[in-house]
Amino acid sequence: MTFATKQHTVKRFDMEIQQLVNLVLEMGRAVELQVTRAVEVFRSGDVEAAREVIAGDQAVNRWDMEIDRNCVRLLSRRQPMSTDLRLVMALNKAVNDLERIGDEAKAIAEKTLSIRARGHRPQEGISLDMERLATIADQRVQHALDSFARLDVDQAWTLVRADASDQMFEDIMRSLSTYALDGELAVATVIDMALALKALKRVSERAGNLAEYVIYIVEGQDIRHKLGLAE
Repeated sequence: MTFATKQHTVKRFDMEIQQLVNLVLEMGRAVELQVTRAVEVFRSGDVEAAREVIAGDQAVNRWDMEIDRNCVRLLSRRQPMSTDLRLVMALNKAVNDLERIGDEAKAIAEKTLSIRARGHRPQEGISLDMERLATIADQRVQHALDSFARLDVDQAWTLVRADASDQMFEDIMRSLSTYALDGELAVATVIDMALALKALKRVSERAGNLAEYVIYIVEGQDIRHKLGLAE
């Protein structure tokens, strides 16, 4: 897919922009897969697979560093202005959010290891709750990457205005607390499960951040402080 806000006289610039965007989208697909795998190991309790997810975060970090260097190089060599400048700045910010999404996947896998080390596994109800949150998070990440690839500002606005995970997360937390109160699970295990679920919610929030950057590129609006941006 050709990604360009306009054709430039210097064709090399168009090529560099496209290469940069391709790297960001490739990184996006990688972290999306990391999250999917993390949710699977949370449910299955597969220790080896959890370790593979944790190890996979190194590749995400390498993408982060490579794209950051490319952004700096492009800014210094081409000195873009207007929409092009916003584009490069937004890509640099997007990479930070993608790297954080990778961190959230790693956190879920780490909590899975902690839970398994105590000889526990998530109750069926908790696993199903994780799947529900994962479905929302995965859809939001996919839509965010799609809006980025096509600079679809309408899709971006739809994404930032709709997030069904907040109420769902609160309901799940209330349900999870009963396991601790009833003594069915150790408090430490309940806390680990809650942190894993929280990490997944953060994935959903960061997908919204990606959509906000699309709005910034196309419309020049920085809406972070209006709608809220995940830290």
